[in-house]
Amino acid sequence: MKKHLSSLVVLIFFIVLAAIGVSIYKTFGVPVDDPAQTELAAWNYRYIFKGDPTLLSYPDRYHGVTFELPLLWIEARYVGPNYNAEYIRHLILYFLFLVSLIIFYYISRRLFHSSWWGLLTVVFLVASPRIYMDAFYNSKDIPFMGSFVVAFGTLVLFLDTWKKQGMAVVTWVVLGVHAIASGWLIATRVPGVAIIPISLILLLAVEWGSHQTWKHGLATIFIYLVFSAGFTVFFFPVLWHNPLGEFINTFKEMSRYLPYGKDVLYLGKYVSSGDLPWHYLPVWIGISTPLIILAGILPGFLDWTRSAVKQLRKGVRESLSGFAAIVTDPDTLGWLAVIGWLLIPVVAIYWFHSVLYNGWRQMFFIYPPLLLLSTRGFYTVYQWFVRKTGRSTRVLLVTLLILLVGLAEPVGFMIQYSPCAYVYFNSLAGNPASLRQRFDLDYWGLSYKPAIDYILAHDPSDTIRLFVADTSGLQYYDTALAPQPKSRLVMVKSQDDYFNYFIGDFSTHPNDYYPSNLEYYSISVHGTKIIVVYRIH
Repeated sequence: MKKHLSSLVVLIFFIVLAAIGVSIYKTFGVPVDDPAQTELAAWNYRYIFKGDPTLLSYPDRYHGVTFELPLLWIEARYVGPNYNAEYIRHLILYFLFLVSLIIFYYISRRLFHSSWWGLLTVVFLVASPRIYMDAFYNSKDIPFMGSFVVAFGTLVLFLDTWKKQGMAVVTWVVLGVHAIASGWLIATRVPGVAIIPISLILLLAVEWGSHQTWKHGLATIFIYLVFSAGFTVFFFPVLWHNPLGEFINTFKEMSRYLPYGKDVLYLGKYVSSGDLPWHYLPVWIGISTPLIILAGILPGFLDWTRSAVKQLRKGVRESLSGFAAIVTDPDTLGWLAVIGWLLIPVVAIYWFHSVLYNGWRQMFFIYPPLLLLSTRGFYTVYQWFVRKTGRSTRVLLVTLLILLVGLAEPVGFMIQYSPCAYVYFNSLAGNPASLRQRFDLDYWGLSYKPAIDYILAHDPSDTIRLFVADTSGLQYYDTALAPQPKSRLVMVKSQDDYFNYFIGDFSTHPNDYYPSNLEYYSISVHGTKIIVVYRIH
């Protein structure tokens, strides 16, 4: 009965998420990167099907198109060049995110051996405004995070299959699926290569635990590497003409991404994105993650460390076969892979001095292991209190109450400030009124949509001349505004020309544009003004 209840709750949870997505996907505007992403996909399409070599000299050729190419095809085949294309894109991205959530639930349930604790990890992800909001329009970082989840999920499935079947045919098939997922991941974004050392460590452990010969182990690793490399090339058209050479070029550029070359607003100062202080990443994670999630990460990591040291000491005292049994336990390996998922990319960005900007969105793919550690932290504390008090029901109720109160803040934030809830900061960020002077805010430029929509709804003029401070406003006008309201707008290209309204965001311009008496409308998120409309004439 309990199993059926948990399955029903999980099913309802995902149905509700799907319903929410269908109800709000049209409320989001056009992110600043969309035109460049679509153009990149178009050049890849021309290279694949028409032999046009322009891609090989295109500046952004080393960006993966595993998601952009299918999106381009779907838009061209089923939607056509109209304003609905952008919103269909939002909906597709969101449902792809839901697929990765289902796999993430499988991973978490497998690691905790519990549907309820597995679901909690997924709830943590959904209750993270910067991740959940981005799922509708961020075609770079969220799909990459989802691809990492899928690749990791196939690795966990391989461990489960090996535990039940040994190195049977079905285990080899699952390993092949994992190789395909690994190739897709790396082709999506080159930092996905972190899945390779994680997989190799687990494959070596599995071979040891299976008591196979060293030749069998080398063959297994060779097959995985060859298939992963082959599918990486298959999914990454720019590599086709020179796989090794272009992959090296891709790795050199994308490990640091020096072409960005802009300053970022961090702690009230503009800092070069290529020369960030060491604390940039932990500070951004700390101020943009809900506090309830942060609270569980350290206890979870400490519990894993304690468990790893305990097992290692036990293994040292055992015979060689006993030690192999301990270190090749699927649960032990699963959590070791989680730690690798977190630490390998973090070490890499410090090693390569990688460029980060727009908060920490390039590192969103390490968020799932942080959530798994947070859930482990709450699970550990819950179990400790149960053992100390012997009152499991009371401890469970208190735990649920703490989680509900903690999750109410970010969920309430999203409900109140959607569709602009992606500009989320917790209380550790300090005074909300001064956030725009200290951190990048609406770097996607999505707030231009509600600002323009407000003008159209409240100004009955047949012709409205509008100047926008960022290209995101122009992109919304060009690609996502319906024909009738679009016909009323004239987009002015120069501030020297005559215009009725000026719209400006505070992503790269923390100060006011005009005197406050000219302010016509503004959008604030938790006391932080992210965009303003001035009526000039």
